[in-house]
Amino acid sequence: MRRLLISLAALLCVALVVAGYMFWPLATAWRIREAIRGGDAEYLADKIEWSSLKRTLKPSLMQIAMPPQAAVAAVAGAAAPPARPGLWQRFKNYLGESAVDRMIEAYVTPEGLPQLFQYGKTYREKIKGEDDPATHPLPERISRFWSRVLRAEFTSLDRFELEMRDRGEPPRVYTGVLELKGLEWKLTGLTVRQQQALPTTNADAGSDKSVE
Repeated sequence: MRRLLISLAALLCVALVVAGYMFWPLATAWRIREAIRGGDAEYLADKIEWSSLKRTLKPSLMQIAMPPQAAVAAVAGAAAPPARPGLWQRFKNYLGESAVDRMIEAYVTPEGLPQLFQYGKTYREKIKGEDDPATHPLPERISRFWSRVLRAEFTSLDRFELEMRDRGEPPRVYTGVLELKGLEWKLTGLTVRQQQALPTTNADAGSDKSVE
């Protein structure tokens, strides 16, 4: 009997360790979100690898800000299309790339992301008339956060991907990459894309989620 109890206790400990490991990066993603909301620049500086974040974010922002052919050429150094764009189009493409570069340098920083969040918060509250989710009970906030998650999975033991919809612009989808660095998870990559269509029901949206 004693041996059985010891075995059960060992299995329980293993299960708890595995469960804790699986939800560890999700907890880190939630804490990063809260740090952005609360302006905790010190935490953000420690939990985000900013150089790799900027490098991964720029191509997708270029896709949104510029025409597809111009974005591909600007990001990947692709050859110009057979029909050479006119002077005005080239000028607009240049402004688009410059604007993306300026935005990344100004706001993809420990101090810039909270500032950008506050701009969006002010717009949602003053212009769109939405309430502040921070005033809601914590269980409700966590539930709303999870409802926007489309995919959450380990791609390796030390790499985790989290894909979720933007709260204010549901067709916009963010994919974050967290990697285990030493004894902590850090955000190392981020991309943005526009969805063509959204799931028709919450049940459909939930069916895409996975924690593997």
